[in-house]
Amino acid sequence: MKKLCYCMAIFFIFQLTIIGVWAAKVDCGNAPNVPPKPAVKVAKNDPTVQNDYDTVVSEDTRPGVVYLTLVNGDQPKANKCGLKPSNPDTEWLGWGGPFDGDNVTIGEGPATRNDIVIGGTLFERGIGTHGMAKYVYPLTGAAYTQFSGYVGMSDEKDPDECGNGGSSTFTFTVDGREMFKSDILQGTVGGNEVPAVKVEFAIPAGASELVIDIGDGGDGISCDHSALGDAKLIISTSAVRPNGCLSTTWGDIKITY
Repeated sequence: MKKLCYCMAIFFIFQLTIIGVWAAKVDCGNAPNVPPKPAVKVAKNDPTVQNDYDTVVSEDTRPGVVYLTLVNGDQPKANKCGLKPSNPDTEWLGWGGPFDGDNVTIGEGPATRNDIVIGGTLFERGIGTHGMAKYVYPLTGAAYTQFSGYVGMSDEKDPDECGNGGSSTFTFTVDGREMFKSDILQGTVGGNEVPAVKVEFAIPAGASELVIDIGDGGDGISCDHSALGDAKLIISTSAVRPNGCLSTTWGDIKITY
């Protein structure tokens, strides 16, 4: 019995070591500037007002969550900020660079970044960019099983500047296989803001890379302040029982989010 309890203790310590803390916004550094268009919480979002929001998608702090980043992450293995692309940074945006921070929009270029708001929803984690853009994320650094996130147009370009808040398409492929392709998304349609579109799909076992292509909606890149909200990969971790320990009635534990 003592051996069983000792081994159980080792087992859970080992499990916590495996899953650890995978991603945290605080590990991505401070915002590069004070937002010139700060996000403002309201009772009901107004499509004619830039960067107001009535809904929040908070950071996902569960073990096994790895956020997609651009600046302070690492690759091919993620660090505590997240996973960054492996392709040249010249492909990461169509205008407004270079990137100087994570979890912010493109704004009007350096020193003008804002919080990420899509369709009246504030995202604590995400990527603000400008079409056209391409991101290649290596999937070889961990046992990723799922992608989850949102896509849409940043509210920093609501109708009073761009007519429809810009337009973009978002295409996700894994090893050349299309997993998701959006319609042409605009900031507003008929005077109403277009809500963020949920994207979720399984990552096949043994996959090598996730590619995200952001298009210009077919009308050029003017005002195309595209955004990804809460874009993250989920890791499945399998617990390993230390040698010499008795098995339990639970059997091997597998955690999947």
